Amino acid sequence: MGKTSGILGSVQISRDRRLARRILKGDERALRAFVDEYFPRLYRYAVHRLPNESDVDDVVQVVLAQAARRLETYRGEATLLTWLVQICRHEIARSLSRSNRDADMMTPYLNDELLRSVVESIEADEQGESPEKDTRRLELISMVQFALDQLPEHYATALELKYIEGYNSKEIAERLKVSDEATQSLLARARRAFREVCSEALRSAL
Repeated sequence: MGKTSGILGSVQISRDRRLARRILKGDERALRAFVDEYFPRLYRYAVHRLPNESDVDDVVQVVLAQAARRLETYRGEATLLTWLVQICRHEIARSLSRSNRDADMMTPYLNDELLRSVVESIEADEQGESPEKDTRRLELISMVQFALDQLPEHYATALELKYIEGYNSKEIAERLKVSDEATQSLLARARRAFREVCSEALRSAL
């Protein structure tokens, strides 16, 4: 059984490599076949991992678009499905973090005196739930996301891995393929840059 499984896996990988090469050469039929085959499979994977079924289409489309752009990095060491699932897993985490940011995902980013003082002022000025309070918190969340978007990509990636996905510095180092010391230095620089962008945005807003 194991030998048969290994043979089938090798056949699938060879097939996937050929499909990837055709897509990279601009073969539209190959691209359509790629989407037709993997959209439903990724949908079945994502639908059980996202609370809102309405988000599943968006996530799968993003995954396939990312995969198409990054297809030259596919080395054929595993099947295309395995490679796509890895991308899908990351995008699901991003989707969940965005939807939960208002509840508890924003808190780690606000571990800064200026940001924290603004949050506390919202809590103090607007006790209880109210549309105004919700609006101000959403504006603050948008500002935090805006600040992340202004950072260099490697800074934003490091912060998201640390604070949204909950990786420690050693795990981030493995993901980024750098040393733990380099990761800690990167996180320190990213936090400073994030704080500067947020501080400037808050001063403008206030």
